[in-house]
This record gives sequence, structure tokens and C-alpha cells, in this order.
Amino acid sequence: MENNIFNMKNNTKNNMKNNMKNNMESSMKKYISLLKYEAKTIVRDPINIYMCLFPIIMLLLASFVFPMIFESIDPMQGTILKATVLLLLVVILAFGSFFLAAMAAFLLLEHKDEHTLHTIAVTPTGISGYLKFKMAYIYLMSVAGNIAVLLGTKLIAGDKYTVLGMSLFDNISILDIITFAIVNEIFAPTLGLLQAAYAKNKVEGFAFIKGTGILALVPALMILETFQGGLQYVLGVSPNFWAIRGMLLKFVPIENTADLSYSMYLLIGGVYNMILLAAAYRLFLKKAQY
Repeated sequence: MENNIFNMKNNTKNNMKNNMKNNMESSMKKYISLLKYEAKTIVRDPINIYMCLFPIIMLLLASFVFPMIFESIDPMQGTILKATVLLLLVVILAFGSFFLAAMAAFLLLEHKDEHTLHTIAVTPTGISGYLKFKMAYIYLMSVAGNIAVLLGTKLIAGDKYTVLGMSLFDNISILDIITFAIVNEIFAPTLGLLQAAYAKNKVEGFAFIKGTGILALVPALMILETFQGGLQYVLGVSPNFWAIRGMLLKFVPIENTADLSYSMYLLIGGVYNMILLAAAYRLFLKKAQY
């Protein structure tokens, strides 16, 4: 009797393990299949390919073109040089997420144009699972692109970003770059979802993308003296303000009682962006026609 009970327990455990293994393998196959489908969708549109390659373009600009701009400025004009360096740093930090957000929006709008969301809705993944999967790989691509741009610039042309004889990239570590990218790039899927939610087709989507591009310039205002103190938090309504502000303080450590620590800027930015991402996700599901 005891042996039978023992055997039953072992069989139950083995069955559970086998079921878990089969479920994991099934899930892996499902998402690998989805990833292949997404890759085919991306490469068939030149605009999507361009947006995927934008981190490389930004790296080339940051490593070779921007340093040429710095060299064209008279070193004696320290204020102008500092403002130019900081402005172009904001461009490097901000624009990567906007292009991949635009790609996310175009991919979602393609489903709207082709009325394929209703087909996805009846698949095992479902519209909710598919949307999470799509936003996850967009986010990971954004993080990888941001890390590549910042780390590449640091290694290739870090010594060119100099203010008052101080190399700004010497002030940041690889860990700083990774943590910044993890927080800052939450905004990419958020923006993509919002753009796709309100646009009815790719034409409207393109207009929304151009309109929301102004958000990339909001953090640039923080280099003005006016926004160095407590007034900087007026810019905090922009989701990408928090991580970029923290990173700029890493580049140029300035003692100001109104400033927070780098980790606190990232924490606030991370929480704020996650709330916006959840809201954008629900909004898209609500507005999506499938």
C-alpha cells in the first residue's frame, strides 16, 4: 500500500515536470515563431529598416560629426562650447527612443490598415499577449541601441566631449550607461502605443510622430540657466526628462540644492514611465479595432 502511494506521488511529480517542460517548449516555439514573423514584417519596409539602423547613424554622428562641430568652435568661447556640448549630449540621450517608438507605431498601424488585429485576437497568444511581446522586443532593441550609442561614443570619441579641460565621458561608467538605458527606454514602447492608439492609419501616424517629436527637445531646455534650480521640475512632465537629467548631472556634476541624486532621478523616471506605459497599453487595447 505504501509502495503504491509512493509510486503515485512519483508519477504525479514526473507528470507535472513533463507538463511544465512541454508548456515551456510550446511557449518558446510560439514566441520564436512570432519573432520570425516580426522580423519579416520589419525588413519588408525600408522605413522600418532605417529606424532599426538609427542607433548606428546616431553613433556615427556622435563619434565623428559632433566632434567636428566642437572643433569648429573657438576654445576661448567656453560658454558657447559648453552649451553646444550639452545640447548635443541631450540629442544623443533623447532621440534613440523616438525612432524605435515610431517603428513600433508603424508596425501597430500596419495591423490597423490590414485589419489583422482580429486575426491575432483569436490566436493562442491573443491580442494582449501579442502586444506585450511586441513592446518587449521594441524595448529591448531600444535599450541595446542606447547602450551601443553611449558606450561606442565613450570608447571612440569620449575625449572630444570636453568642457573646461574635463572629459565628460570620463565621469560615467558602463553601469551608469546600462541603468540609464533601462529606465530611459521605457518611453519607447509607451510613445509607440500612444501614437498608434490615436492614429487611424500610417498617414495620421506619421503626422503624430512628427508632432510628438517635440518631446525630444523638452530636455534640451534644462541646459538653460533658468531650469538649473527648482524650476527644472516643470520639465518633469516630459517622461524622458528624469533619466536624462540624472545622466547630465553625471556628465557635469554641479552642486545645486534643488538637484536629486542620479539614482533618485532614475527611480522617479522609472515609476513615472511604467505608469504611462500601463496607461498607454490599456488605451491602445481600448481603441484598437479588432
